[in-house]
Amino acid sequence: MRASLRTLLLASLLTLPLVTAQAAAPAGLHPVLATLPGGSTYLLGGWQDGRWLTDAQTRARLTGAATYTRLTLGAAPTRVQGARPTSLGEPCEVTFEVKVTPAREALAVLTSAPLNAQPRPVTALPTRNATYETAVRDELIRRGLRRPQVHLTRLVRTDLDGNGTQEVIIEASYFRERSGDSPPPVGQPGDYSVLLLRTVVSGRVVTTVLGEHIAPQTPWDSGSSDPMPMATLHRLAGVADLNGDGRMELILYGAYYEGAGFSVQQWTPSGLNATPLESGCGV
Repeated sequence: MRASLRTLLLASLLTLPLVTAQAAAPAGLHPVLATLPGGSTYLLGGWQDGRWLTDAQTRARLTGAATYTRLTLGAAPTRVQGARPTSLGEPCEVTFEVKVTPAREALAVLTSAPLNAQPRPVTALPTRNATYETAVRDELIRRGLRRPQVHLTRLVRTDLDGNGTQEVIIEASYFRERSGDSPPPVGQPGDYSVLLLRTVVSGRVVTTVLGEHIAPQTPWDSGSSDPMPMATLHRLAGVADLNGDGRMELILYGAYYEGAGFSVQQWTPSGLNATPLESGCGV
């Protein structure tokens, strides 16, 4: 299950360059959680003593309840209590769920309460924006869609790395047979989901693809021997500094017909770098 989620949900990764020293996180364990649109909250991993921890390593260090800051894009931060993580059981024994009080059914990130998880503003922008609609259209045409139906679902602006330049994360998707928070098993021609990051580097606008799915332009024949081109919906779960170094990470969400999961990526103008923070459940 873990290997398939990585294949479905993670983009190709570039090497993270050296950066200047940043402030250290407060001492102690800093777990990272994320909430699915339906309300279940998963443990993704954590940070302690200068290094990232997997979800299993973090769970072993959590001896009881903990206090978290819930970050929901477009809403004010709130404090919540989380119980000790427990396994979901079959078929997702290595996925750890955390019961949160008060609960909320919305995509969100929960960070360690002592951290200043958003050292700079993270602003949700109106989704009717001609500039970013054009950026999405151009990207989709470049990827083979001749007349894409551009539908922006989220725009977020922030300075991820504290260099004074604003980045914009663009979420857009179109599925003719989408049901709720999940895409169809297989997309139809023209269906897509893209998650893009736009920034200015040396006076030039650069687009980084955080996640993408383009449905085949020829409908899939279920009676053929061709592998099923499973549709994936990519979304931004949150933006937060998860280890106190002054840079904010991207928490990405991906859903397919029978599962969903999260991954955490670090970004600089030179590219993306994966972290071991991830979780999900699916078949």
